Amino acid sequence: MVKKNELIHKIKHAFKNVKLEDGIGLWEAQGHDDRLSAMECQTLRAKDELSDWNTISIKSLYECSSSLSFFDAKGLRFHIPKYLLLALGVYKNEEDDLMNQEIISMSDTPDIDDFLLSFTTICKETTDIEYRRFHKERFSLFTNGQLKCLVGYLEYKKIELEDHYKTDKVKELGLLPMAVQYDTDYIKLNEAIACWMNEFQIR
Repeated sequence: MVKKNELIHKIKHAFKNVKLEDGIGLWEAQGHDDRLSAMECQTLRAKDELSDWNTISIKSLYECSSSLSFFDAKGLRFHIPKYLLLALGVYKNEEDDLMNQEIISMSDTPDIDDFLLSFTTICKETTDIEYRRFHKERFSLFTNGQLKCLVGYLEYKKIELEDHYKTDKVKELGLLPMAVQYDTDYIKLNEAIACWMNEFQIR
């Protein structure tokens, strides 16, 4: 069973000391999404954190919520631990404060779940070999331990759903805990875990 605190520790350890190097940064990626020129994107890069992903602000993650889709391999490896920890609630107090001040909005929350789950669609349903290769290569710099963190996160989301189906609220609906097996999100998580394990031969 994947425990939240253990997963958080593994993420911090696996991505410790990872640098951006010459990879695409957070604001630079947002520039690509906004269809800015190469020069404009380079100007935005001046705002990017290059050395310590821990120092990236939550405000910036929300302001650049679509950047996940525009990172290259180095950019993805550098930023993804921050997104995972955000989704695991590590920065919840800070998020709540920013939302209460209306500095960030729930509608701009970076969706790491959808990002990781979409890889299943790319693996199973996309017939364009070059398109599949492009997306797989974005994770080519990840170590086995870092890839395990991604799978560990998906496994944790599975456990969350399983626990939800054991609550009194669900029992009041007349559902048994085993009903989780027919939950669409649960099925997607199982498919995604199998896809990640197979595509990258994670052991």
